[in-house]
Amino acid sequence: MDRKEKLHIISEINRFIEQINDESSGDSLILVEGKRDMEALSYLGCNGNIKIYHNFKSPIELADNFRRNYKRLILLLDLDRTGESMTRRICNVLNNRNIDVGYRARISKITQGKVKTIEELRSYYDSLLDGWNPE
Repeated sequence: MDRKEKLHIISEINRFIEQINDESSGDSLILVEGKRDMEALSYLGCNGNIKIYHNFKSPIELADNFRRNYKRLILLLDLDRTGESMTRRICNVLNNRNIDVGYRARISKITQGKVKTIEELRSYYDSLLDGWNPE
């Protein structure tokens, strides 16, 4: 990958983080699978309202918490089979209302399918910066 491509992808990841920060600063919630996913987003500059799916006892508890406290749910679950299954389950419990799954697809598009889990986004980003010389 040449320098120009790397710069474009870095820029797209930064824009992605800015957008989820903007959207989650109010009454939206970003939901990730685990602690390492949250740490990766934080490392990349995400300072929005992030919660970990596995901290909830069940999808029903998540749905109850969401309905009481938020208007919109941004799902950033992994792009693997487990993440797909969890996404379907959450969407079913919430009747697909006020759920944004588009950011998951954007990660895949930005990284050209190279990132399958949210926690991998950090190492992918770092690999783009490895040996970076901004000149």
